[in-house]
Amino acid sequence: MAKWFRRLAEVPGVKYQGSPGINRSRLPEHNAAPKISTYNFDGKRHDSMMWATAEGSTSASPAHRWQTHPRPNETKGQTALRQLHETLELPGILSDYHFAIQNCHQALWKQRRNKPWVLAEIERLCWLDIQLVEAHPAIASLEREDTTQSIAILAFGQLIRLYEREGNLYEALAVAQRAERFQQGKIHLENLQPRIAQLESEDAV
Repeated sequence: MAKWFRRLAEVPGVKYQGSPGINRSRLPEHNAAPKISTYNFDGKRHDSMMWATAEGSTSASPAHRWQTHPRPNETKGQTALRQLHETLELPGILSDYHFAIQNCHQALWKQRRNKPWVLAEIERLCWLDIQLVEAHPAIASLEREDTTQSIAILAFGQLIRLYEREGNLYEALAVAQRAERFQQGKIHLENLQPRIAQLESEDAV
């Protein structure tokens, strides 16, 4: 069964101090804890994690369920960031935090042409997600019956595109090499390595 955490800042291997603009104590369910039960089914032991709600209970954590509301004069990008920062302060499991970060940097990417300031936030969030996944690689796999499927970690490709856009091919290559650990760097390496080799040969002339 997946382990739960009170907030992302308490996840081992992840350096995250939170957002200074978020008052955790004001967030609903910030101190919630799940009820964990054990039962036998089909001759196997299973654990369940349930969170109390006003309607009863649910398997979805507070971090998974949280939805903020836009504030007056707040841009879509600002709302998306606040949604994320609030989510990361709530109890949840690793995949809740991963998908919250991923959804945010994907949403910000759509704003990049009109709001160039989001590019720095995209870079920061991609590295945060990579840090989380590298510390807890099980996030990148999904077990179903007797098979394990890989989950695409979009932060790798997003960060590579960002660095390529800025002309930082060596930085993009470094990200692609890290993505190889999760079988997600091959196509980027095949694209970047010849380009870098050509640049180096031109510099040598």
